Amino acid sequence: MIGDLQYPEGATPLDPNELGGLKHKHITTQGELDQLEQANIESGLRWLGRQRSYVLTDGFAVTLHKRLFGAVWDWAGTFRKTGKNIGLDPVHIPVELRTLMDDAKY
Repeated sequence: MIGDLQYPEGATPLDPNELGGLKHKHITTQGELDQLEQANIESGLRWLGRQRSYVLTDGFAVTLHKRLFGAVWDWAGTFRKTGKNIGLDPVHIPVELRTLMDDAKY
């Protein structure tokens, strides 16, 4: 399991519950995690490039998140349940995502 993570300036730290969702328990460093996530993101972006469906929906955003991070994290494609140093309180995320999508459609 990941030992002492060294977060770059401005990064949002993961709490222990989030770290528990790591699918690859052999990862021990931030660098290894970064490489694994980068490979998953590249795969997700290739998938995105093949999509012909309408992307301005809540469901598509959730699916995209799962495609970008689902090979690394169990919780990919779900709304977070913990507060962070940036962003919204978790209880507001679904409503604000819908508002964002509606604004973008307009």
